[in-house]
Amino acid sequence: MLRILLVLVLAVASIPAFAQPERGKFAEDIAARKDATQTYTLYLPTTYDATKKHPVLFVFDPRGRGTPAAEIFRDGAEEYGWILISSNQTQSDGSNEPNERALQALIPELGLYATDPKRLYATGFSGTAMVSWLLGIRSAGLAGVIGVGGRLVEGAEPEKFSFAHYGFAAKHDFNNREMRMIDAILERSGKHPHRFQSYEGVHSWITPELAREAIGWLEVVAGNRAVASKVFAEDVAAADTKQGLEALRRYRAILRTYDGILDVEVVRARIAAIESDPATRKELKEEEKWDEFERQYIETVLKRVPAIFSTLREEEGATISSDFVRAFRIGDLRRHASRPGAEGASGQRLLETLYAQMVHRLPPQLFARHDYAFATALLEAATTIHPDRWSAWYNLASAYALAGNPRRAFSSLEKAITAGFQDATHLETDEDFASLRKDKRFEQLLATLRQ
Repeated sequence: MLRILLVLVLAVASIPAFAQPERGKFAEDIAARKDATQTYTLYLPTTYDATKKHPVLFVFDPRGRGTPAAEIFRDGAEEYGWILISSNQTQSDGSNEPNERALQALIPELGLYATDPKRLYATGFSGTAMVSWLLGIRSAGLAGVIGVGGRLVEGAEPEKFSFAHYGFAAKHDFNNREMRMIDAILERSGKHPHRFQSYEGVHSWITPELAREAIGWLEVVAGNRAVASKVFAEDVAAADTKQGLEALRRYRAILRTYDGILDVEVVRARIAAIESDPATRKELKEEEKWDEFERQYIETVLKRVPAIFSTLREEEGATISSDFVRAFRIGDLRRHASRPGAEGASGQRLLETLYAQMVHRLPPQLFARHDYAFATALLEAATTIHPDRWSAWYNLASAYALAGNPRRAFSSLEKAITAGFQDATHLETDEDFASLRKDKRFEQLLATLRQ
């Protein structure tokens, strides 16, 4: 990726003109010319003019869902005349090789369209937020990144950012605290435009409304004075709906963006009023307190999972779900999560972190060692965190099927379906359930899913 910028320049100059896809509609599954195994969704705005230069937003979805991810940014791209190039092969987990291949194949595609090499942007969610940051750092060719729900990682430190950054994280996203830390580091460095915004929910992509807002902000940062007044008015109106610390941070972000461009005295006045409010100062102290609680839990529990596993194995008797509930302090976290304010938000974020570990990250390691008894106990405990989510129930069913316990496997599958699992094809082909396929109950479950 160190040579990406050179490849980009050569690509723009070397690829001949071709018939452009229809404007204002998604063109799906376009094969990259450099590597036909790499495909993408393209969006050309209705104002697209092949004789002019247009900003480009690379969209990197962690599951390679090119069109659904591009759909999030469609309204903003249409309003501001941006081109979208959204990969079908990027991913969040495992080897980084697929992401490298996607980048090496997609960047030369810029030469096919009327792109502005000084207005290249990238966006990613979760693991692909880091892909976007790394692309910007290693290429020095991005004007900005919209990073959603990422985390601090080696090699993509905020001190290395050479681009404007709009960070997002849901309020109960397990990466919320780290996304705020990233923005704080950018604030201290003072080198590049930046801002951060939380929104309701858990670990998830932003909404089309927030995507449009981010694109508008990047237009202002790029010096588009024609839209500055409109974007400023929308920005202030959004800040006016917020309270306390959230409002303070929004107004401060507005001041950083528009000071020297527009009259921001009303924003200064609102910042001063909120800063002098004792309730806001108390809110900040509470946030700092529970951020520290969150950090300590990660250090003393989540980073000590191998030691916790070892201790549980050494205890007399078989490990059961209540042992994991106790070891991971799930009861305490649920009590914190039930409370208002920063305490509740921290508790819910930690439960989200723990759920992701217990359901998605740890079971594959146990399955690989054929340690199904330990896996079933772990996943049973995970169902106490979010009994309404199908993922824990489905993985629990896998563990029971592999352990040779069809009764509990079918019971867990039924709960997964009740909680929302709908993929009959995946269930039918999942080798974890090979031992159940001849059972009539398995066919009945498949028939239920296919209705």
